[in-house]
Order: sequence, then C-alpha cells, then structure tokens
Amino acid sequence: MDLNEKFGWSNSNSIVSKSYTCGYCGNSLVSNVGYSGFGFNSNRPSFIYICHFCTRPTYFDPEGEQIPGKAYGNDVNEISEKGIQTLFQEARNATSANCYTAAILCCRKLLMHIAVSKGAKVGASFADYVEYLSNNNFVPPDAKIWVDHIRKKGNEANHEIVIMSPEDAKELIDFCEMLLKIIYEYPASIQKKYLQPKNDLDNK
Repeated sequence: MDLNEKFGWSNSNSIVSKSYTCGYCGNSLVSNVGYSGFGFNSNRPSFIYICHFCTRPTYFDPEGEQIPGKAYGNDVNEISEKGIQTLFQEARNATSANCYTAAILCCRKLLMHIAVSKGAKVGASFADYVEYLSNNNFVPPDAKIWVDHIRKKGNEANHEIVIMSPEDAKELIDFCEMLLKIIYEYPASIQKKYLQPKNDLDNK
C-alpha cells in the first residue's frame, strides 16, 4: 500500500472525537471524521476514523479495540539493507494485527539476516546466529542474558506447537530494535554529527 496516495472518502461525517495512533503511518492524532454504526446484535456503536495524515481508515469495535492497531516498537533509522528494514517493519506490523507468533518468526529471520550481514556463515542454525552476534560484541555485555532467552523463544515459535504471547513478541522486538540501533542508527548518527565527510577530507 502506497502511503503517499491520499483518499477522499465519500459521505464521511463529523463523529465523536477520538485520539489514537494510526496503525498505517504511525502518527498520533485526534480525529472526528469518519463513520459510525451499530451491529445488528449490539446497541453499542462502532467507529471508523480517518487519519488526517495518511487518510487511511481505522476501525474501533464496540469494546474500543483498534484495527489495525499501533505497531509495537520504534522506527530505526539508517538501516542500509532493505531486507533487514522490511523484516523489522513486518514484525512490528504483525503485532498491530495481534499476530504475535508471526511477529516472533519475523524477528527470528531478522536476527539471522543481521548475523549474516555482519559476517556469519550462510546456512547456520538460528542458535548459531544469535551466539555469533553475542560473541562478536554486537550485543552489549550487560544484555547478554537476553541471548539465551531470545534463542529459546525463537526456537519455540519455530519448532514447537505453542502460541506465542504478546509479551514474548514485544520482548523479541525490543531486542531486535536495540541491535539495529547499535549496528546501524547510532554509528550513522555519530558519523553525521562528529566525523568530517569523506569529500571534505579529499579536498584538503
């Protein structure tokens, strides 16, 4: 879906205002534009709100559940590899649809991609990749307690008949976010802020 494309919604109305975070573009807003209606077996209304920023619709059921929900976690900037960026966003988006086992499987694949991008051998096991990231200091020393936990949860989601919880998925996304910031965002930020661009050095 192209978030640059805007929509004009026919017959939208002014409805009761609601604050929420858009599950499509991630902006926080207060909207009073959209639609309301009642289910055939309910006397409580449901609402569809239109985002001011991306113009996508968000549904709220009578209990207030948001669909699509807010993607868990935070954006990570300066990820140079498109596949890694895509997998991280897929994992976050899966949580917005309450697909927590799918989110964990995306994170599992994401960690494998990160390890290979940093020199691990293609075709190794998931446990080997997580261990590689730890042994090569991509995981901070005080965070290495995460390694066994992440390895265990990733293997449970992939090999065992078990449904992962929201907490399991959010922990794994937090771990991936930390790694991506350490590997990509923070070095790029320091490079831009403190180190002289290569072109300037070449001109001296």
